Amino acid sequence: MKITLELEELRAKNSKDLYQEMGQLENKTSQLQFKAAFKKIKNFREIRLLKKRRARIWTILAERAMTKVNNDKK
Repeated sequence: MKITLELEELRAKNSKDLYQEMGQLENKTSQLQFKAAFKKIKNFREIRLLKKRRARIWTILAERAMTKVNNDKK
């Protein structure tokens, strides 16, 4: 149920906001990976959660692109 709420929240955003969030997630993920290399973080699971959220955003953006292409063909 939590995932469906997250997906609804992401689908409600426009593409520009999603790309902006992607940039923020990329930065945060790289910072956490750097800290993880030096054993400076306690919650390693956070990296996995950030990667999953990034993948969800990419999926939504790809769906929108495919919808646009299909609509343009008609």
